[in-house]
Amino acid sequence: MNEIIPKKMETIEKKYIWGTEEWMLSDLHKEVEHTPLLVKIIEARDHLSLQVHPANEYAKEHENSRGKTEMWYVLDCEPKAFLYYGLKNRISQEEFSKRIKNDTILEVCRKVEVKRGDVFFIPAGMLHAIGKGIKVAEIQQNSNITYRIYDYHRKDAFQQYRPLHLKQAKEVLGFVPPLHGYRPMGQRIKKQGYYKTLLVRCPYFQVSRMEIEGIWEEPEGGLDQSLLILEGGGTLFHHKTMMEIKAGDSIYIPKGSGEYKIEGKMELLFSQA
Repeated sequence: MNEIIPKKMETIEKKYIWGTEEWMLSDLHKEVEHTPLLVKIIEARDHLSLQVHPANEYAKEHENSRGKTEMWYVLDCEPKAFLYYGLKNRISQEEFSKRIKNDTILEVCRKVEVKRGDVFFIPAGMLHAIGKGIKVAEIQQNSNITYRIYDYHRKDAFQQYRPLHLKQAKEVLGFVPPLHGYRPMGQRIKKQGYYKTLLVRCPYFQVSRMEIEGIWEEPEGGLDQSLLILEGGGTLFHHKTMMEIKAGDSIYIPKGSGEYKIEGKMELLFSQA
């Protein structure tokens, strides 16, 4: 029987008309096709489309897929960069349709100026869009179902307008403002050798920011885990093996790998699902 061990992922880069995505953990990576997590770094050189994602039930029925709940952690941003995060106020489906038709949908979207370290929890059904000049780490359910609502009348490389998905969006969109803010869900807690801040906890995943200044030992949790190294570096020890890790690395720790520890000075995003 092969030992279940941590794996360092290769980056898969995808280019779009608005910028790039670096897929740091996904079902496109060999030997991890069944991971419940999708981890990306998104760099927006232009505004992303205004969009919404379906929940599990709708996605299973209409797309033969799981739904898509996600979160963003802002890694960097230009001065006064902003994104759209839900609606300002409750609106009706009729108002939504009217604003799509007369090109005023952005007027009812909640516009948020961002800074490094901001956290945004985006459950399925919430309207959202990353803005120009923002770089985020995105952790989400392993699904790529997106319903595009508004795309700034842009054309793709073939001079075609990208399709909108207004029928599906109306069926899955929650027409109310966000229930959550855009700050970590937990406090920054000091432990021996590290600090831990709970960023997001939901039924599909949990994400924490770890600031390691010594040793962090993680017992077997019975979950798939992802480490996205943001700054610094050090060594991951697992049973009799060791792995040097540094900023930019993505480490996948499959369920059943057992205990491990990390020694060094670094900041990372620790995700579990």
